Amino acid sequence: MANFLPLKNYLLYCIGKLVDQHQLSSPFLDVGCGIGDVAEYLARKGWAGKAIDISADALDQARIKLKHFPSIELTSQNLYELTGTYQTVFLMDILEHLPDDESALKKAAELTAKNGFVILAIPSNPAKEWRWDDDMYGHVRRYSEEDIRQKLTNCGLQPVLYWDFTFPVFWLMRQLQMKLTRNNTLSKKDLQSKTKLSGLRPPWQESFLSSFLSKLLILWKFIYIIQFRFFKTKIACGHEMIVLAQKV
Repeated sequence: MANFLPLKNYLLYCIGKLVDQHQLSSPFLDVGCGIGDVAEYLARKGWAGKAIDISADALDQARIKLKHFPSIELTSQNLYELTGTYQTVFLMDILEHLPDDESALKKAAELTAKNGFVILAIPSNPAKEWRWDDDMYGHVRRYSEEDIRQKLTNCGLQPVLYWDFTFPVFWLMRQLQMKLTRNNTLSKKDLQSKTKLSGLRPPWQESFLSSFLSKLLILWKFIYIIQFRFFKTKIACGHEMIVLAQKV
């Protein structure tokens, strides 16, 4: 899940649009829930479901965030340990960390009820958008639209739509960040350690500028409306996309 608060809120804004436009419903499963942002957002909508993660630190924060929502079951579990079915399954910034992403998609499809939905958030444009932050966060790959379409189809899921949620504003901010900032603190850690830490807010995002930008709520609401209306289909331009697929 995105760490920069305005980007995180815009991703939740897009999820809300998906829920409304496609009548998505609970029970839901949030795989790799991190600190519980998606689960909290859905709980406030009256949804019930389950959120899982393998990071103890992230789950500690999620428990605080979700303590007033008994409809959400929060556990430390691996995706492959799960049984049952869910109407909506979320894998937000998960697949790019997994050496075998198709196995995870197949398991997600198995856990999705008939005519239910899977929502992915994945980094896009592998040819031009790989940067040092991909290595820092423990990414194994980025995806083209064709890449993820083929993988979803192979796993019995039908792609419904692809939305970029970074271009132009967040894409431009990332380009500037890549030029001005360098962070190698995670470079020597193993893949699982990087993956666990990726769900937590990194120290370099606690800067005055980041905090100041996060407080410009009226500005961001305007940006969300413009970016969603005019740029959500610009998959080839941004650096991350949200994908909706259905089990049919």
